[in-house]
Amino acid sequence: MPVVTIAQSKGGAGKTTLALALASEFDALGGTVHMLDADRQNSLMNWHRDREASGKGEGSRIVVEDASQLRDADIGNAIANARSRAQLIIVDSEGTSNFKTAYAAMDSDYVVIPTRSSRLDLERTVETSDMLERMCRGVAYRVLITQTGQVARSKAEWEIDAQIARALPTFPDQMHTLDAYRAMSNFRLTLAEVEAAGLARTDKARRIAQAILAQILSEIQTGERRNA
Repeated sequence: MPVVTIAQSKGGAGKTTLALALASEFDALGGTVHMLDADRQNSLMNWHRDREASGKGEGSRIVVEDASQLRDADIGNAIANARSRAQLIIVDSEGTSNFKTAYAAMDSDYVVIPTRSSRLDLERTVETSDMLERMCRGVAYRVLITQTGQVARSKAEWEIDAQIARALPTFPDQMHTLDAYRAMSNFRLTLAEVEAAGLARTDKARRIAQAILAQILSEIQTGERRNA
């Protein structure tokens, strides 16, 4: 089953939000998702535990496992076990540079590097890309620009976006700062549940998540056919 690791050595780039958005849309398609929370902040685990405690997770096809306390080298075994439990595995790595992220990437089919349009994020993104090129050859990856405004953006932000696109494989879609993404975390819901509850407009948020998910799965399938 496909394994997607979300990796970024700088915190605050929106890793957990991206993980939840992708899981939400795969769940909406009727698929099962096993998420490994390898970040010691445990944002995914807290989301999952709160859902379970409130009954919101009843019947959900999304399961979250705490992988934050595993030894670095043991993340591979956790990924292998998860492959037999769900149709999609998502690893939310820690927002620091560490070997657990590298080991997770090695055992993944795809890596997404979320980044904001800032010079510091760009530097950390290049570091993460270099790590993948050195240690995880053959694993497909793309950079996703996150937390962007839908309309008003500065000239500096556009220039950084252009630099990223010139230097690294980048998703054509950007993950804007939208109320629907905040509602997932605030109310412990999936995007479909946010929509059903009428807590925020979700059309744009879901279209973005669907496009990113579709591109990831398509590129994984293309790679599998190429290596067959």
